[in-house]
Amino acid sequence: MNPQQRKASGLAFLGILFIALGVKYLPDVLAMAALQQKMSNKPFILFFSIEEPCECMVELTQRAEAQIVGWPVERRKGVEIVQLAIDQRRDLEAKYQVFRAPCLVLVSADGRVLWRQDYPLIEGGPFKLEELEAAIAEMGAQ
Repeated sequence: MNPQQRKASGLAFLGILFIALGVKYLPDVLAMAALQQKMSNKPFILFFSIEEPCECMVELTQRAEAQIVGWPVERRKGVEIVQLAIDQRRDLEAKYQVFRAPCLVLVSADGRVLWRQDYPLIEGGPFKLEELEAAIAEMGAQ
């Protein structure tokens, strides 16, 4: 193989490598960008859930997710919900002191925690959405 063929082979290999990496990581990069957009300069609610719960947490996790899905946008005054699987974003878990799921955290536009619930209720829940709605309303009144 002459030097030009070697260069061409090397460049072809690098091109294929970059394409493969792009295909693999592009969805993650786009998801991260969308997440950053939801969390920039406006209040948001972090909803930490469990991707693959153990048998004892399946029902609680399903009820929490159903409660959030069924929560009308107008009741939360349009505040965006950012759903994450626990362990998916350890930086946010550390920043907002999330140690278990399911968990809800209301974060102000300047990054302060205004309300949290990280202990799910067994009855009537798992989340106290009325309390969260009151915190959202109070945030809008300030």
